[in-house]
Amino acid sequence: MLSQKNIDKLHTNGIYRCDPVLEWLPSYKRNNPYWSNNWTFRVSKYKDKYYMRDTYWSTGGDSVELTDDNFDSFEFLFDLNNVKYVGYNDFIEYPEEDRWNVPLDSGGIGMAKYVVRRDTKKIKEKVVERLEYEINSLKSKLEWKERTLQRVLDDDVDLEYA
Repeated sequence: MLSQKNIDKLHTNGIYRCDPVLEWLPSYKRNNPYWSNNWTFRVSKYKDKYYMRDTYWSTGGDSVELTDDNFDSFEFLFDLNNVKYVGYNDFIEYPEEDRWNVPLDSGGIGMAKYVVRRDTKKIKEKVVERLEYEINSLKSKLEWKERTLQRVLDDDVDLEYA
């Protein structure tokens, strides 16, 4: 049973994480606990009981009844209302404490989502580092194209490969 004290701590729009607990799985999944499980969870309520439903499943699927005994097994990560989805290149420019790479659907761990806190700001040094890298890369490409052009003009290259 889940006490009112712990019910009051729940974030109904939150994402939680838990290390795999083999006892919670059917026997056929115990050799591969990540098969059809992300071990990230959303809170759901059914008939006055609270459950942690694995995010691999949009409905149904694997869930664990939440009790006072297992409540602390679940670590609150973030509220879905307070984050935004970003690509990897943006993700790495945010502070580590404000970003998460978590599986949130049936794509599983291999298709984890990059999310960052909505109100966080990118780290200036990381943006500068990326821009300098991109500029150097473009300069290198430009130099290569200029050399290739000169080789074409000098008839020093097979035009099929220019």
